[in-house]
Amino acid sequence: MDSSIGYATFIASLLLCLSSSPTPFVNATTSSLISSVCKQTQDRFGYNYNQCVKSLWKDIPTRSASNLKDLDTAIVKLALTNAKKSKAFFVNALNTTGKGIAKGFEAVKQCADSYDFAVDGFAFSVRGIKDNDKSVSQILTQVQDEIGHCENALSSAEIELPDLVSSTNFLTTLCRDVAFLITSQL
Repeated sequence: MDSSIGYATFIASLLLCLSSSPTPFVNATTSSLISSVCKQTQDRFGYNYNQCVKSLWKDIPTRSASNLKDLDTAIVKLALTNAKKSKAFFVNALNTTGKGIAKGFEAVKQCADSYDFAVDGFAFSVRGIKDNDKSVSQILTQVQDEIGHCENALSSAEIELPDLVSSTNFLTTLCRDVAFLITSQL
């Protein structure tokens, strides 16, 4: 009889701890936020839904966001981080090859300039979201245009990037597109 009371007390205590913890509810909200924006991103831009969810879920601040504004900020910060990595890659490529030596120097220069603009645009957007600046959507559109200039230049010069850089560039673009959709809803 004592063991059944002890077992019941243990289960009741466990249920009480679980029900008082906000974590399950935060994860459910976050999951629905990420799910919703990835569905919209799929519908609007043609991204693979599962790839979008998987990419955003990896980032702790993104998956911890509890509302659209916090999610937007976290995604733009993720884009900023990745844009900095891409910029560093292209700047390093410029500095190590020298003008005229590397095939596609002008394309690499275009990408360094494009990602420089992207870094500045994402940094502005982080502040703009916080301040409810309505020009954030316009800045994000300009960032997308610049990234497109880079992609076109690389394609024209027939330059293939290492997988890691391609993945970073993809995540930057995905985050830009998701942030653009969220910003337009704020």
